[in-house]
Amino acid sequence: MVHQIAWIMRALDLPTPSAAYTSGGVFSEKDGREVPDTIAVTLDFTGDIVVTWQSTFSNRYYGLGEHFLGSDGTIDHGWAESDMTSGEDREWLHYYPEKVNRPDGTTLVPKTHDQDQMANWIECVRSRKVPNAPVEIGYKSAIALHMANLAYRKKQRITLEDAKASEVVGRSEEIAILQSLRIKGS
Repeated sequence: MVHQIAWIMRALDLPTPSAAYTSGGVFSEKDGREVPDTIAVTLDFTGDIVVTWQSTFSNRYYGLGEHFLGSDGTIDHGWAESDMTSGEDREWLHYYPEKVNRPDGTTLVPKTHDQDQMANWIECVRSRKVPNAPVEIGYKSAIALHMANLAYRKKQRITLEDAKASEVVGRSEEIAILQSLRIKGS
């Protein structure tokens, strides 16, 4: 989830979310896990933007990817599973105009090329360029995921302020992260 939320936050230039709601559970993988196999996360952002992210282990029809549904059109971004023997990975990006608001818009299918994120990061360390996924995106998306995780565990809506003030008994890693949020005051 963190990689997909980071991609969405980067593509839309989103700030830290103001609130998170999460529902889901362990429905198909009855193996004693705590992490849900089916989950729906809604993140609220300033400027009347809502991001909804859903995942399930029990259906692979749509594969991995994101669908941006906006008033001007839809962006469909995704990738197929990697072929482990050849290392081949297929990624796509399409834009479909919303005909009601953009009657003269045309469908766009830009060329995408797979980017080895680790190679990009190492090259940026050497060259001092900004990586494809800068630390700010990682930080903001990590906060979004911790808010979603708290919302799932507490079964309630969590605001950024709630997350900063939360005391999660028995979860030392989360407490440390929340305490760092209080210090940084993101």
